[in-house]
Amino acid sequence: MLPQQHLPQLIPNRINSAIKRLSSQVWFNRRPVQVEASNPQAEQITLQKGKALVLNPIKHCSFWGKLFDQRWCRIILPTPADNNTWLEWQDQGEATLYIDDKPYYGYNVAHPSCRLPEGATELWVQSSCIQSAIWHPKADGMEESGSFFQGAFIVQRNDAAWEAYHDLKCLFDLTLDQRMRENPQVGTTLNASGLQAHVDKYSPVYRRLLSDMDAAVDTLEQSGISEMRKKLALVYETFHMEKTFSRCVITGHAHLDLVWIWPERMGELKAVNIFATVDRLMDDYPEFRFAYSQPASYEAVSRREPDLYQRVLGRINTKQWEATGAMYVESDTTLACGEALARSFVLGQEGFTEINGQLSRLTWLPDVFGYAACLPQIMSQTGVDYFFTTKMTWNAINRFPYSSFIWRGNDGSEVLAHVTQESGYVTHMTIDNIKAPMHSNQQADVYEEYLLPTGYGDGGGGPTPEMLERARRLGSLPGMPSIEWGQPEAFFERLESVKDNLPVHQGECYLEYHRGTYTTHGNLKASFRNLERALQVAEAVAAATGNRWNIKDSWKRLVFAQFHDYIPGSSVWDVYMEGLQELDGIADQQIETAYNALNGEGRECLFNPHAVMIHKWITEPNSDTKALVSLPPLSGCELRDAVVDSPDPVSVQGREVSNGLAAFQLNDSGWVDRLEWEGISVPLSGPLGQLMIYEDKAAHFEAWDIDRHVLSSGHLCASKATVIAVSDGPHRGGFAVTRSIGKQSQATVTFLLESGSPLMHVSVELEWNEPECLLKLLIPTEYTAVNARFGAPFGSVQRFQVPNGLTAEAMWEVPFSRHMAVYDDGEREGLFVVTENKYGASVRSGQIGISLVRSPRVTGYDDHSHAWPPHLTRLNIDSPYSDIGKHHIRLALGRYSADLPRERQPACLADTLYTEPLFYKGAAIESAVLSIEGGESLTPCWVKPLANEGYVLRLHEVAGQRGQLRMKVRPGWRMALSQIGETTSEPCNGIISFFPYQVVSVQILPAIHQNKEE
Repeated sequence: MLPQQHLPQLIPNRINSAIKRLSSQVWFNRRPVQVEASNPQAEQITLQKGKALVLNPIKHCSFWGKLFDQRWCRIILPTPADNNTWLEWQDQGEATLYIDDKPYYGYNVAHPSCRLPEGATELWVQSSCIQSAIWHPKADGMEESGSFFQGAFIVQRNDAAWEAYHDLKCLFDLTLDQRMRENPQVGTTLNASGLQAHVDKYSPVYRRLLSDMDAAVDTLEQSGISEMRKKLALVYETFHMEKTFSRCVITGHAHLDLVWIWPERMGELKAVNIFATVDRLMDDYPEFRFAYSQPASYEAVSRREPDLYQRVLGRINTKQWEATGAMYVESDTTLACGEALARSFVLGQEGFTEINGQLSRLTWLPDVFGYAACLPQIMSQTGVDYFFTTKMTWNAINRFPYSSFIWRGNDGSEVLAHVTQESGYVTHMTIDNIKAPMHSNQQADVYEEYLLPTGYGDGGGGPTPEMLERARRLGSLPGMPSIEWGQPEAFFERLESVKDNLPVHQGECYLEYHRGTYTTHGNLKASFRNLERALQVAEAVAAATGNRWNIKDSWKRLVFAQFHDYIPGSSVWDVYMEGLQELDGIADQQIETAYNALNGEGRECLFNPHAVMIHKWITEPNSDTKALVSLPPLSGCELRDAVVDSPDPVSVQGREVSNGLAAFQLNDSGWVDRLEWEGISVPLSGPLGQLMIYEDKAAHFEAWDIDRHVLSSGHLCASKATVIAVSDGPHRGGFAVTRSIGKQSQATVTFLLESGSPLMHVSVELEWNEPECLLKLLIPTEYTAVNARFGAPFGSVQRFQVPNGLTAEAMWEVPFSRHMAVYDDGEREGLFVVTENKYGASVRSGQIGISLVRSPRVTGYDDHSHAWPPHLTRLNIDSPYSDIGKHHIRLALGRYSADLPRERQPACLADTLYTEPLFYKGAAIESAVLSIEGGESLTPCWVKPLANEGYVLRLHEVAGQRGQLRMKVRPGWRMALSQIGETTSEPCNGIISFFPYQVVSVQILPAIHQNKEE
């Protein structure tokens, strides 16, 4: 026998071989079982209905279904299950195992096996034809014929081999990571043959790990698995570090896109699948902790599988499961108006209170395409103290500088925040998954903990048994942090101890990525905004009339549409073919209900749903007569009383249009080369109203991204134009300019003035047929202050609009909430833009480019086709590109000044300009609010009815100013100051002092009448 070998470079391959042998011993006695299944169908049905279907035997290694089809399967076990009977389900799709008519476990490519309860004989499986666990290495896409069903098998598990495999594998992975860090050229890949990497320049830790594992493999081969585990236990004990200087708090996570590469009904099934899997794993791993947000999912599970929902509530009561997140869905935060964004929190907190008996203290948004500056204020006003994300690590130009920090909103509100660096929202407990965020924890010198969500998301079922085993072993080994399961809210409670030592980030968290989401699927964004307006009108009517009806359900559907892959336009066609119809239908229904609440007998009246005076041209009912009306705030008045004298008519002479307040001139090419209002000439740097087409081929995420190179390759739409004068009587006139654009599209851009208005109205009638292109409307000015002002859901934000380093350069496309302005320094002179439903723009050195439409490949026709194979859809799809077809786009330009009257503030016009008053027959309706004076930048934006009597008047400061507002109410009414969450209120004497960007909620309540005897 030779002496002990001294060639440690040979050890890695030996250990790897032993790991493979152990893996092969884990599962044994694998036997196929017969499966009966119903025919695949598009309709989803319950288990009880599934049991009534005709079932036929199905073959192993067969294909089935179209996208999102369902089939119910039954298995009759040849003998009752014992305590080591596992059902292995091998299918590309997702499936949920039912035992005793209750969901028991979720199957997918990441979770193929489940231990059956003793005595089980009849098993039912709900199968869905959808690529499961899309982030898993085995998620390789469905074939032409559907989901590949490899088969169902009864297997047994060698628990000793299972444990030993993980014992050795975790140590070996750590060793290879150590080797790579000490010699990056070698890396972690093993060389199976040929010259092996020498270890002459490696650390003693690496050498010792190799030696100890080598000895353990000796023991395995000489004495078996049990003795090897004892040997490895000593290795773990030897290498355990008492002080690691870092603690990784892992929380089970199954990031679920409620819609994305699947429609809502599939998102609900995924929630059932996840919840069942997590509940089952908690039996085998008592230390396992899991957190899930989104009350919309809890509602779906409660409706579909009430028994499973009750089991989840039990896990919540034992603190194994945490329901937290604050929002109803993980909402986009840049596209919704302020009230809609706030309602996501209000509805969310109602949901979490129902689940937990208390408010959620944490906003959980790992995957959103930017974070509005008003979020800390909304959070603070709805009971939220903490904020978590990982998405800011996706920045492409400037690294987000902090891990743990104070996020201060633009109004000064603060929340405690944590961004897990170098980590996504799908982590797998690999060595690098754990160590990368540890090394990138920017506040590790202040606080040693970091939070790491763990598990497969988007249909992956969350953590796997393999991850749970690794979590038991990897903590406190050399170079590793200590690892413990924990819940997010408890993590933040501990983080509060160092709150005073953390850095501050103030303002928005602009994501330097996914900039196309402000524009993609313009028709969807139009329908979404239309529903926002409808709800605004409906709630104003309910508040003013005292009538109450069900508006909450409509709010839930609008808020659901705010999900971060819904309204941004990054979902598959199924979502939008269902969603557009729903959003439009709800809007029509709410407007009809509001009309019925107003309508009765009497004279023709007009109702103003806004809490500001509006002046608007209307067409009188049952006639073509146009009239200019002036409508008091939140009131209904007789039409004859609302009509005011017509001001100077619009004059169109040659190519010049004027109305005494504004004027513009059209050049021979059909563009505006002179614009002035109220005697002030706008310093244009080029023709206004040009259309520019850009070839728009994103490097990675087509529906999501507008890449920087795109905006350097525009082509002016300069084909010969047809220009005609247009008018609508003396009150409206201008020019319509029609030209072909691109290869096969046409646009008519109309420039109009209205009598009595200082605004220039621009509309675009677009027939768009340009795949993978972006279209912008250009507004070039010489207003080149350092910043431009952009509307936010509440308030506004200032961003660089001149070359000013990498932060400015990274903002080549930015979101705005329907209004924006450029100006000279001082904000006393400038130009604003108000849009009906457009949200994306590029602004550089005074030149505005409003993004009108873009037509990337719709998700599923791009790199995501493995998860949404177009050949398997049941839909009839006209085009694989978004926005192809007709569009009607409206916007308005006006003179900007920070001192504009309230009704002329662009933020106010964004609400009032494109919302029509309601005609009705009946009596006049008086507003409870008599007057609002002063504080012009504190703009009323919503009227929200209270449950019984009264309403909330929501105002937001839009220009970064301090001030004082005076409000008077009619006799019989009183005022109180509240907040978005409406948990407290305090009396208000009508004088409201406000500060920049503050959201103010004033309750208008019936007066309290004291008993006369008192």
